[in-house]
Amino acid sequence: MRATRLRRRPKGWLDESAIIEFTKYAAFMAWSLGDMVDNWATFNEPMAVCEAGYMMGRSGFPPGVKSFMAAKKAAKNMVLAHVQAYDAIKRWDTVKADDDSPSSAFVGLIHNVIPAYPLREGEKVDVEAARFMDNLHNQFFPRAVADGWIDENLNGVKEKNEVKGYLANHLDWLGVNYYTRFVIKGKRNLLAKLFTGIPAVPEIVPNYGFGCQPNSQSADGRPASDMGWEIYPEGMLDALKSMAKFAKPIYITENGIADAEGELRPKFLEDHIAVLEKAMEEEKIDIRGYFHWALTDNYEWARGFKMKFGLFAVDLQTKKRKKRKSAETYQRIIMEGIN
Repeated sequence: MRATRLRRRPKGWLDESAIIEFTKYAAFMAWSLGDMVDNWATFNEPMAVCEAGYMMGRSGFPPGVKSFMAAKKAAKNMVLAHVQAYDAIKRWDTVKADDDSPSSAFVGLIHNVIPAYPLREGEKVDVEAARFMDNLHNQFFPRAVADGWIDENLNGVKEKNEVKGYLANHLDWLGVNYYTRFVIKGKRNLLAKLFTGIPAVPEIVPNYGFGCQPNSQSADGRPASDMGWEIYPEGMLDALKSMAKFAKPIYITENGIADAEGELRPKFLEDHIAVLEKAMEEEKIDIRGYFHWALTDNYEWARGFKMKFGLFAVDLQTKKRKKRKSAETYQRIIMEGIN
C-alpha cells in the first residue's frame, strides 16, 4: 500500500496531530501516576513502529504502508513526540515515589538495537549498506533525542542545518531490546541515491538474523528459534557498545527467545548474560539492569499467542503457570552467577 492511500484513513504517526495527542496523554499519565512512578519510558521500539508499519507493507503492523519516505516522516514525528512528552512528564511528575530514585521523573526510551553486519566484509557496497542500515535503525532516534542531531538525509554526516538544539538532552536513560542481528547485502541504485540519498540500498540477507526458518539453523550453522530468529549472543555486546556512546545509564529491557519446548532457552540465557557481564566488567558500560523477555508466555503482536517466550508456560484455558527448566537456569545464574 502506498502512503497516498492513507488520505482516506487514519494516518497514525504521519499525522502531526499525533504528536499533540501523545504529549497530552504523557502529561495526564505523569499527573495521575507521578506519586507512584519515577522511571518513565515514552516509547517501546519506535523504529519498529516506523519500519514495520510504514515501510514493510504486509508485516501485520498498522497501517500497513510500504513507503521509505513515510517511514522517515513517522520517525521524525515520533522524535518530536518523545521530546514533548519528556518535557511534559518532567513538568507534571514532581513527586518521588521512592527515596532512592535519581529524580521524580527519570525519563527514557526503549530502543530495539539490531547490529548490522555486511555480508562480505571486503565489499564496499555491503559495508556502505550495513552502515546505512545501522544509521537508520539504530542511531537515528537516540541520537536525535540525546544529541539533537536529526539526520534528515540519512547520510551519516552531521550537517549544520540538521542539529536542532531543542531536541538535545531529552534522554535520562536508554533501554536496549536485543534479540539478534541483521546481515546486509548492498545494491547500487542510481534512482534510490537520487531521490533518497541512499548510497547503497540495503537488502537483509535471508537465513541470518530474523530471516531464518523456524527451528532450523542459520547460514552460519547457529540455531534459530520458533520465530526463525538466529541466536547471536555476541551481537548484544556490539549493540551495547553502540549505545554506550550516548553516555546514559543503560537497561537491557528485553532479551529472550521463542522456544515452546524450552530446549534452547537455558543456553540462550547463559550465553547472553555472559556477554552482559563482559560488557560491564571489560567494556565498563554503565548497565543498571537486565529484564528477561518474558516471565510468562505473552501476546506477541502480529504473531498472537503462538510464540512462547516465557520462563513459565501458561495454559491459555486455565491460566495456570508451569515452570520451564530455563526458569531454574535463570534462578541459578541470579544466585550463583555465570559458571
